[in-house]
Amino acid sequence: MTRVFDAEFVRRLGADIDANVVPILESTNEILPVLSEIDRGLYTTVTLPMAGSYSIATATVTESMAGAAECFRQMRDALDACAQDMTDTDDACAKAFGGN
Repeated sequence: MTRVFDAEFVRRLGADIDANVVPILESTNEILPVLSEIDRGLYTTVTLPMAGSYSIATATVTESMAGAAECFRQMRDALDACAQDMTDTDDACAKAFGGN
């Protein structure tokens, strides 16, 4: 049967996101805690506004990286579901029009 949609391409796209994007975002889990540890020393060596800005920036980046990784995981799930819907729709159409 000839497929109208390339569901395998969509599945591979999701797998590529899992393999290539999420690990990069999760790799920051090793670096960001070290950067956060610098906070304590900053409050005694630089001005309070600079130290506060640094603390806020590292906290924001930490939260953003975790959130982005979760969004990409959800995107992979959505892509997999979309590919399955494509396959199911193609199969139902083929069946309705006398295909296999």
